Amino acid sequence: MIKNLLEEKIIERPFYLKQIENFLDTKIVKVLVWQRRVWKSYILKLLIQKLSKHIPLNNFFYINKEDLAWDNIKTYQDLQTEFEKFLKQIDKNKKIFVWIDEIQEIQEWEKFITHLQTKYTNIEIFITWSNSDLLSGDLATKLTWRYIEIEIFSLDLEEFSIFKFEKISKQLFLDYLKYGWLPGIFEVKYNDKAIFDYLKWVYNTIVLKDIVKYYNVKNIDFMDSLYKFIFSNIWNIFSAKTISDYLKSQKIKISVDSILLYLQYATKAFLINLVKSQDPKTKKYFEIYNKYYTWDLGLRNAIVGVNLASDIWWLLENYVYSSFKRNWYDVKIGRLKVYDKETKKYKNIEIDFITEKDWKTKYIQVATSILDEKTRARELKSLQAVKDNWEKYIVHFDDIDYGEVEWIKFVNVLSLKSII
Repeated sequence: MIKNLLEEKIIERPFYLKQIENFLDTKIVKVLVWQRRVWKSYILKLLIQKLSKHIPLNNFFYINKEDLAWDNIKTYQDLQTEFEKFLKQIDKNKKIFVWIDEIQEIQEWEKFITHLQTKYTNIEIFITWSNSDLLSGDLATKLTWRYIEIEIFSLDLEEFSIFKFEKISKQLFLDYLKYGWLPGIFEVKYNDKAIFDYLKWVYNTIVLKDIVKYYNVKNIDFMDSLYKFIFSNIWNIFSAKTISDYLKSQKIKISVDSILLYLQYATKAFLINLVKSQDPKTKKYFEIYNKYYTWDLGLRNAIVGVNLASDIWWLLENYVYSSFKRNWYDVKIGRLKVYDKETKKYKNIEIDFITEKDWKTKYIQVATSILDEKTRARELKSLQAVKDNWEKYIVHFDDIDYGEVEWIKFVNVLSLKSII
């Protein structure tokens, strides 16, 4: 099976490969995490191809739990039995490399990993996982040895253009918003039906394996309705109560606690992410006025549909959010009260995103078009309400260079990377 991996043609993702290579030749367990089908396994395969130039193939112990060939591996004892067979063929003068894909599918897997770390000195271990329970302290309690978590995100715009063999353009960007960011869409015919059928399969796999099976969910119909509601209202302000009220209007009775629990499941499976709102002046967080964004627009579009003409404004918003998050920014929604001299009343102003990284803050407004002067003035007004000296940007989709106004800069969305 390892020989087959060497024959696969894999498009490199050097950004992630370099992160892993920084921890090679150490006993630190390398843990690759994120949503299914972002090609965590392909990065492992790419690494195997590179290492095989000086490590015998017999010294690679590779198991992929998404491959039916390994369906018999269900417990840590099964892993140990398979590993003992593997040891009979290795070159004992060379390092052993262990690669286990989707290790959460194996019961008590941590016993096997701890055993390897304890007994063998000349060994390196790589595992992948598709549920963020691994990140919430679960891993720290399961592994007694040091480990490093490496997040493997779906394709950014530049990677999408490389996989599609096209230069970045408006049309390619619209495809990026429509079909999403999973590399697997390039393994099927490049049309709506084939791609969305594939994405529906990925979504169902995530729901069934990483949510229903992992958390033993019983009320699957409700969960499905809830996720579709969230996907259909990505741009809206949410609270568990507003969701509960909507579901009651649809004759669906469910408690607020149950809603929060199901939303937590979707968050841990990397389907959606909660973005909290904050007052940029006081730094106070609000319990309400929060939003959910999806980690992959393609999955969302496949499940509830998409119309680029009418949906473009919030698709852009989700894209901007995801772009900052994949570059390890802390992202919040800005909300503050300002005094309106005309009405002589206080009113709430929302800033699309407050992003923070390395103790630096950036304020971001997102607009499909600001050709209209009133629209441009409105977006400017939101940022002008924040009286500090951090960078402020309006991200748009127009083919015009607006320059800057009062230190607020305008950036075309295709050039977003220049400010990240």
